[in-house]
Amino acid sequence: CDWSSDVCSSDLDNRNRTAADLRLAFSKHGGNLGESGCVSYLFDQRSVLRLIRTPPEDALIEILVALEEAGGPAVLSYQMEADGTEVQGAYSDLEALLEGLRRHGLAVESWEHRWIASTLCRLEDPDQLRACLRMLDALDELDDVRSVTSNLEADEALIESLMASAG
Repeated sequence: CDWSSDVCSSDLDNRNRTAADLRLAFSKHGGNLGESGCVSYLFDQRSVLRLIRTPPEDALIEILVALEEAGGPAVLSYQMEADGTEVQGAYSDLEALLEGLRRHGLAVESWEHRWIASTLCRLEDPDQLRACLRMLDALDELDDVRSVTSNLEADEALIESLMASAG
């Protein structure tokens, strides 16, 4: 898909097989496999922690500020949702964030390092979006691929309509 950039993390037990599988998946779906790291400037690696039973937003902000004021790591962003909150910090701060959030009484459900798109590519054409979504699915299905991250951005209603018509 020429309209977005994707980062694939893989287990490299067999680098040649993995590269061949990736090249084939990209080629079948109209994309191009670039050199290792060629789109990494479009993404940031971050620490991502998922909180459950999150307090109200005002109380959460107070906890995050108190954590930083006590010498802990800064939280770069957070996103509250109905089923919990996702907190992002610097890549190197994962363990310190985990300990600090727990010390302040927050229940951490999961934590990981994740690629986060810093430059988004918005698609509004249904055909282009469909092609990109198919390619992302194909990449995600590969045995040696651990994760796929894309800088693709699209209207939620358009994605839902494409998903409904595909099912």
